[in-house]
Amino acid sequence: MDISERYDPNEYQTYSYPQEITCGIPGAKEKDSDKAINPVVSFLKKHGHKSIVSLGCGYRINRIDNHIRLMTGLNLSYYVCIDRLYEIEPISSSAFADPEDMTELLIRYYGGNPHNLFKAIKIFPGTLVEDLQDVSCAAVVCQRILPYCRWENAIISMNPKLILQEDLHGCERQNFRGLGYVRTRSGIRRYGLKPFRPWPIFPGEYNMVFWRRKNFSVEKIENKKFFWFQRLIESIS
Repeated sequence: MDISERYDPNEYQTYSYPQEITCGIPGAKEKDSDKAINPVVSFLKKHGHKSIVSLGCGYRINRIDNHIRLMTGLNLSYYVCIDRLYEIEPISSSAFADPEDMTELLIRYYGGNPHNLFKAIKIFPGTLVEDLQDVSCAAVVCQRILPYCRWENAIISMNPKLILQEDLHGCERQNFRGLGYVRTRSGIRRYGLKPFRPWPIFPGEYNMVFWRRKNFSVEKIENKKFFWFQRLIESIS
């Protein structure tokens, strides 16, 4: 799957705000005492149950291998990208850290046509994480978060089944323990997630943290041997 040759901007659906800011929120214009409807909110209210949402995707969508593994593992239809930036490049030659592995996965998932992924990508530039308060989705990815940003409340309100934190410093600062979520190591194995940078730059740094909602199981078989012990370890980790 040669991303660099296959890239066609017309295959992506991008939703843009006018580059104006009212009251600090892009596109939040008053109309008859009601704020303009946010495009990503409108989309997720209809498709959130079959969408994985990448918070802070950056100006270039890249290294999304684990995001797509999670999307296909949950049998979802859409990969939704948001960022406060007004310009987001839909795809690049660095979209995947392991292009061959991802091509095989997408061929299986889309019945021989891996480029159907392009139609699944929905991009919403000029969008704040806070805009998604109380808007449900199936899963959330925290990929690029500045260390001073704390998005726990906004993410919890989205009620995702799974939360994947990876990539940069700041992601791991989001702590969902005690908020209805537990860290899951078995989930990393279940969905075949692989850290693309498997060594820490700084001592104690996490390259990947995976959370599941307490009432959502990532196991195929609930009565596996030592299943109760595994759950105990996850609950205290």
